[in-house]
Amino acid sequence: MDFRVFLPFLCAVAVACETVPASMDQMLFDTEVSRLSENPSIAASDRELGILLARQDLTDVQRADLLWMRAEKRLDARFDLPGALRDFETFGQLQPEDSRAAMATRRMIFVAEEIESAQRRLARLQNHSDWFDDKVLMGEVAAGAARYRGSGLTPNEAQVYLLREGGFICDAADGPEASPVHQYGDMRDDVSEAVWCDDPSLS
Repeated sequence: MDFRVFLPFLCAVAVACETVPASMDQMLFDTEVSRLSENPSIAASDRELGILLARQDLTDVQRADLLWMRAEKRLDARFDLPGALRDFETFGQLQPEDSRAAMATRRMIFVAEEIESAQRRLARLQNHSDWFDDKVLMGEVAAGAARYRGSGLTPNEAQVYLLREGGFICDAADGPEASPVHQYGDMRDDVSEAVWCDDPSLS
């Protein structure tokens, strides 16, 4: 048999195999999932889950598991609920036979209602802290941080933690020129050395 006849076909198969990424090692995946599930910071874990979900070597099951985790974390923390809604929807599309699919549908209904409620509140007058929390719920943390910084008001402790983990608040390690997070009223320990990270003096 003249194998030269099959050579173009074999080359094409070889090229195709080289371009298909191998699946992410399941043990490594499980380790990452365990680590992220235990991370108490929604801002940090959300960022890391986004990086992990961008990988091209995930199986559909792995991707669905990550989407479920991110959606649940976002819902629990009331953080970027529009993103949680998309995650639950994509999860259902990837794994319609999964035992969690029906729960995902129920979660989507609840999340949509929460988003509508937040939109109604944002359309009315709110105090600064409640407004910020609703902007976080809508996935607009940067806008909330910018308004806090411009107002001179001090975020509460939970908000400071979120903003610090999200990269908006830093420690005052670069001198007094940095814009302090706290400007008025009694000083709290969590903001005594806190400055806004994007202050031009820090660059």
